[in-house]
Amino acid sequence: MTKKLSTRRPRNWGGVITFDELEPATYTVKAEAFDSDGIRIGSGSIEVKVVAGETAEKTILMILASNRDVINYQKYYLWNVYNSKYYYDEFNSITSDLTINNIDSVSSNKPGNSTILGFAESFYAYYIYYIENADSQFNRTNFIYYKGKGSGPYDIKFTSTSVKDPLYFDDSTDCLWIGGYDSSSGELKLLQITEPSTNFISTISSATSLYSTNFSVSRASYTAFAIQGSDIYIAYTNSGTSYLQRGTITGSNDSGFSITAKGTAQSTEQMGVAGTINDIAILYDGYVYVLISDIEKLTGHTINDGDTVKSRGAILKILGTDSGFEVEDILGWTNSARTISSKLNNDSNNLYNNTNAIYQINSIKAYIPKLSESSKKFYGAERFVAIKPKELAIADCGANIILPDYKNKKNGNMFQHDRVVTVNLYDFAITNVTELNNLDFKRLYISGNISSIDGFSSSYSSDEE
Repeated sequence: MTKKLSTRRPRNWGGVITFDELEPATYTVKAEAFDSDGIRIGSGSIEVKVVAGETAEKTILMILASNRDVINYQKYYLWNVYNSKYYYDEFNSITSDLTINNIDSVSSNKPGNSTILGFAESFYAYYIYYIENADSQFNRTNFIYYKGKGSGPYDIKFTSTSVKDPLYFDDSTDCLWIGGYDSSSGELKLLQITEPSTNFISTISSATSLYSTNFSVSRASYTAFAIQGSDIYIAYTNSGTSYLQRGTITGSNDSGFSITAKGTAQSTEQMGVAGTINDIAILYDGYVYVLISDIEKLTGHTINDGDTVKSRGAILKILGTDSGFEVEDILGWTNSARTISSKLNNDSNNLYNNTNAIYQINSIKAYIPKLSESSKKFYGAERFVAIKPKELAIADCGANIILPDYKNKKNGNMFQHDRVVTVNLYDFAITNVTELNNLDFKRLYISGNISSIDGFSSSYSSDEE
């Protein structure tokens, strides 16, 4: 019997780790070593047989990582939305003035009417998945760009609808997974590329379909998945609610896959939050990290008096259990609403044209972090943009709102925030937030009576609260 072991490590941990209260069995212990900068420098594993009443002491020999591994481990992967298209690039570090050229930074062969759906990183390469005719679910062309050996992009045609985040790299088994689903039956479909550093081109060039998993949810749309060995976590939405399901996956491309559910699916509400699951990562510390975004009324809607507006997110720290999984911690979530009010509405000195008084907005109910607390909250956690030994870097996108100042004839406004949020894995705390001045992860906007009142002047970021 083989089990995956994990242990919590203090900030300055030594070279000895003790596992106790283990059932008699044979275990595989994996270890990784990092330098003081958090760069991976070695890894190793050993098999340990545990006998009742005895203590087993073993030493793990670390194999030094190659320079290629070290270089790729530190990249950040960001994107920019421009004219409804997605443009992508990689960076060695994050600063507020980063820019991405609004041309194809991946390959000149990328079709002009395509959009990037997802990306994944291994120690030796990165992969980008994008589709042509993104608004059509069927009869479309899919492309995979592989920055490693060979050139790209590689043209593949899948009849499946793509998972919203369709790529996942399992570095414990050196496998790249591509995910899709049948929109009629709700069945999840997968393609596995083992050792993609040598097999990527041959596998992808002959791929014509994704393979059945025997896991289906009627009328579901899948948003993300993560796999480590035989362990799989699946995120999907059904009837407007987002769910997370754990399972065990067996099989291969040749024989087909089979996913056996482990426990029951939990909705985001059951997990203590709300909204949509956007990304999942299974790390070597034994935890699963899940990104949540809850955005409402910020994609072109008219906001009226008394409306509820949402821009919030969270990262969940999840631990697998014998009966499925449980949420151990929630970070960055805005749980309660605040009231955002207009200024001097209906005041005796109100200069607003009374013929338009029916359009005045007194207040809205906002599940949005205040500007003063935004360094410890998410506006809408979208994707992991870097996974490092000691921290996670997360693309966060959302917006804050101010209402009009009717006395001084000043419009309200929406302030979009596109940020990289760093979460320390030791403390499970937000330790850094970098506002990106030149990148838009999404196109968010409002219309109507908040920001476009005739005769009113504009408001600015200095007015944000």
